[in-house]
Amino acid sequence: MSALRGVNLGGWLIVEKWMAPSLFADTDAVDEYTFMQTPGARVKLRSHQKNFIREDDFKWMANNGVQAIRIPVGYWLFDGDDPYVSCIGYLDWAFRMAAKYDLQVLVCLHGAPGSQNGHDHSGRIGKALWHQSFAYQQRTLEVLMRIAMRYRAHSQFWGLELLNEPKVGLFQLTLRRFYNQAYRQLVTVLRPTTRVIFHDAFTPRLLNGAIRAKDTHPTMMDIHWYHFTFWAFKWLPLGAYYRYVLPWHGRLIISLRRWQGVIVGEWSGIIAGEVLGKYVQSEHATMISEHTQRQLVAYEAADAWFYWSYKTESPGVWSYRSMVEEDMIHKR
Repeated sequence: MSALRGVNLGGWLIVEKWMAPSLFADTDAVDEYTFMQTPGARVKLRSHQKNFIREDDFKWMANNGVQAIRIPVGYWLFDGDDPYVSCIGYLDWAFRMAAKYDLQVLVCLHGAPGSQNGHDHSGRIGKALWHQSFAYQQRTLEVLMRIAMRYRAHSQFWGLELLNEPKVGLFQLTLRRFYNQAYRQLVTVLRPTTRVIFHDAFTPRLLNGAIRAKDTHPTMMDIHWYHFTFWAFKWLPLGAYYRYVLPWHGRLIISLRRWQGVIVGEWSGIIAGEVLGKYVQSEHATMISEHTQRQLVAYEAADAWFYWSYKTESPGVWSYRSMVEEDMIHKR
């Protein structure tokens, strides 16, 4: 089995300042919520959505070995929620482009009502209130069902992810209940070929088998791995990281796949700055390329992987397109 090769369309339908800093220029905004309250925000956002991802990008992906796209969206996708504005037309367009260029589509609910993690990629930095509110959870279910109903017959609808990176917890009873409730509702409308995907909340062993799935509708766990999120990256030399940690990731994927499918929904060639800074600048590109290729070997055990992200405003390690064009990821 070979993993489906994918990229995230990050920074597009949920904007992140670090990915498109020019959009936030001359504002004090730190996330989409605060950006949308600045003068001229709606016009600027529409221009960004129109131009950040274009048909040429889909053509490039198809010509460079990309097989799937993971599209982050917010709960305001359909109806907006002041100050957020709807962007469902752009998601419809992405599905049309995916069909034209034969790319599979995974839609991921990145931003939930109240925020599931309090980070910018949920739409709003601050408190994570989603876990404390049954109303927020029910509203999230309603959005997921609307997405499922809208695209269920689409040939490229590969998967629907219930929630991106919910905050870490010890037992995650609320999250487990939500995952199972969402699954039970979604399988009443989704085709068996559309995967229901749940994030591991950074505790893959704890959430293993969290959804009691039916044979007819497969589930998949989403794991996100970055070097700088590994708890011991400051102390463990890169050589040891490559020798022990990355192979362990591969073995863990194989173990988890006994219970459900597994995707690596986010990863990149990034090496933590504290580690990279110990080496001379001339060695950085080679180190990042090696780090990337070693991860690709480990992640072949998964059903799919999705690099974060397809592009950023400036070239570099966070941009898959940049990495390919600079021959730091080898086309396959």
